[in-house]
Amino acid sequence: MQPDDLKQLWNSTSQHADAQETFALEAWRSHRHRAVQRQLGLFSLWQGLQLVAWLALAVYCGSQWWQQPPLAVMLSAMALHAYCIAVIIASITRLHRRRQLEPTHTVVEQSQQLAALARHTALTELLLGLPWCWLWLAVPVLVAWQAWGVDLGALAAPWLLASLAAGALAMLAAVLLARRWVQHAPASPWLQRAIDALSGRRLARPRRAGRPERLDADLNRPAVSARAWTRAASGTRSPLPAPPHRSPRRRSRCPAH
Repeated sequence: MQPDDLKQLWNSTSQHADAQETFALEAWRSHRHRAVQRQLGLFSLWQGLQLVAWLALAVYCGSQWWQQPPLAVMLSAMALHAYCIAVIIASITRLHRRRQLEPTHTVVEQSQQLAALARHTALTELLLGLPWCWLWLAVPVLVAWQAWGVDLGALAAPWLLASLAAGALAMLAAVLLARRWVQHAPASPWLQRAIDALSGRRLARPRRAGRPERLDADLNRPAVSARAWTRAASGTRSPLPAPPHRSPRRRSRCPAH
């Protein structure tokens, strides 16, 4: 065999191997993209269900304070009505941000948008969670009035005032802890998981999957064959193995004969 023939054979083999690695990498990216879109779809579904539930509660609370009941009952209904409106606005904002995540964007752009959506969701969850230091009192007041016609504002006024004071202290402590954790992330894994949970379980997985350092770590795993990735992409193998490793290929000179 002549040297030219050897060089041609070597180049064709190298190109075929590169094509297999490229196909395997694209199959892995497609699988990761589908997983992220599935999690975001569940996140949108959960926000839609919350929107409907809080809208129904807002209508109910509005019908209660409109009837001009006792002062404690009316204040409780108005507070819950205003809270429901705030939650509805937050859910609509999250759905709007979710619609801005386009599949055609690059990995870096999607990672930045996911991080922004997670930060927005965590911040709104914190702001919407703080009023419950007081709002939990509105629930027994409304239940007692609707079920038994009892006005807890006149029957247990000292207990309500003491609970409001304790709720104010709890709200202040939560704000101080939140400011501290924003500046310095907690070392405890349990606290870190609790903070991540504020942004929603459905956002945690795609946000971790879209991190550039996570992608780099996945790309440095051991290589797999293109045939395995073809089977996985077609759904015949599960779960999908690690993405291929694109190692730099050096072209050695063919020995001259």
